[in-house]
Amino acid sequence: MTALADQRTSERYGVHAPYTAVRVETRSGAGVPLEGHAYDISATGLRFELDEGLKVGEPLSLELLLPGAGGWVRLAGRVVRLFDEADDPGPRRMALHVDSFENESHRERLLGHLDRGYLMMA
Repeated sequence: MTALADQRTSERYGVHAPYTAVRVETRSGAGVPLEGHAYDISATGLRFELDEGLKVGEPLSLELLLPGAGGWVRLAGRVVRLFDEADDPGPRRMALHVDSFENESHRERLLGHLDRGYLMMA
């Protein structure tokens, strides 16, 4: 786990999962979004859960709803970690690296939310 921590380039912030919804679309998902929750976020990634795990390396589109952020933040990224089912029973937690935002306003919405300190340090 330390290797993963050493790769992080931005501060992570914890969020209240029941209030931080995510919708995910994969290329293989035929346009049916998967719904789950985020656990922590940063400017370059997030940890989230879905009922089913995705493959490490799988590219996806994700919408993140942060309370007080003024709507969904849309981004694209790839799964960089799938937490072990034996160590983390229940919905499957994963980590995503952000590759891009839908546009600059979505990036600014996320960064502004982080800067305003609405979130807890993870």
